[in-house]
Amino acid sequence: MNTSRKFLSLLALWLAIMSCNLPSAGVEATPGVTDQDQTATSSVPIAQSNSTLASSPTSTETLTPSATVTVAPSATQCKPTVVANSAINVRSGPGTVYDVIGSINQSGSATVAGKSADATWWYIDFPGVAGGHGWVSGSVVTASCIPASLAVIAAPPTPLPPSGTCKDGYVYRLIINNDKVCVPPASKAQADADNAAAASRKLVNVYGADACVQGYVWREAYAGDVVCVTPAVRSQAAADNAAAASRWVAGAYGAHTCVAGYVWREATGNTTDDVCVEPAVKSQAASDNAAASSRKAINVYGADACITGYVWREAFSGDHVCVTPEVKNQVAADNAAASSHTWP
Repeated sequence: MNTSRKFLSLLALWLAIMSCNLPSAGVEATPGVTDQDQTATSSVPIAQSNSTLASSPTSTETLTPSATVTVAPSATQCKPTVVANSAINVRSGPGTVYDVIGSINQSGSATVAGKSADATWWYIDFPGVAGGHGWVSGSVVTASCIPASLAVIAAPPTPLPPSGTCKDGYVYRLIINNDKVCVPPASKAQADADNAAAASRKLVNVYGADACVQGYVWREAYAGDVVCVTPAVRSQAAADNAAAASRWVAGAYGAHTCVAGYVWREATGNTTDDVCVEPAVKSQAASDNAAASSRKAINVYGADACITGYVWREAFSGDHVCVTPEVKNQVAADNAAASSHTWP
């Protein structure tokens, strides 16, 4: 009995002690915070609470430490660019046959938008022109940041060369500065050679102002006789001169009186030419003297008369360069074919 009382007394004492350690049922207000912003404050320490949550068999969420992610700065991508090595032309297409539409100064740059099919020309951004693009040769610029995938840009239609320029295989003849007849290079070379030799083929330069037109020669019946006659008359005069002494006798006209049937030739226009000739020859000499002026090349053709074997080229009006007849024919043929050798 006493043992039971002692047990009950000890039990009551233990319950009283335990009742003093139970948590308060009230919530402590946080100063300065309204009811709406407050949260309940648990008496369980934070460390104990975390431990309890981590070990709770009913928890479905696993807490994992967050990883630190380092983001590398993005690389700056360079633009496809060309820089002019010197002042350069910008053209409407990939080739020198295309028109110049602008220029870029030395060290100037442009963004590359494409390339030609053979990759020798760059298609660049070029504001201010129709379409906003142009072409520059790869040989006059330095390119950088060109990707392998750079677009190939189709070339525009090849423009016709300017009107009046020569087609392939022909060049301007340029006998004079404005001679724009298109001829084969061989014809131009011939024209240049004939021009260089022009002075040496002029009669007046070779024989002086008394040069004869073609078909005539100086008579030379006496020293300085430059009357122009046919070659047959010249030969006759030489033969008469050679026979002069055999036709002279002493008589009424002195020691040089002509034998019967002969008369003085008088080619000089007076009696100083006392070579004895047949009367027909005397008449021929007089006739040749009268026609002398009309047979001088300078009087007929002017100072541009050609020596024997040459004729005026006549590539254009007033072209008096002396050439062979074959060259003259070639020049005429080139003139006739000029329109077919030239871009319209």
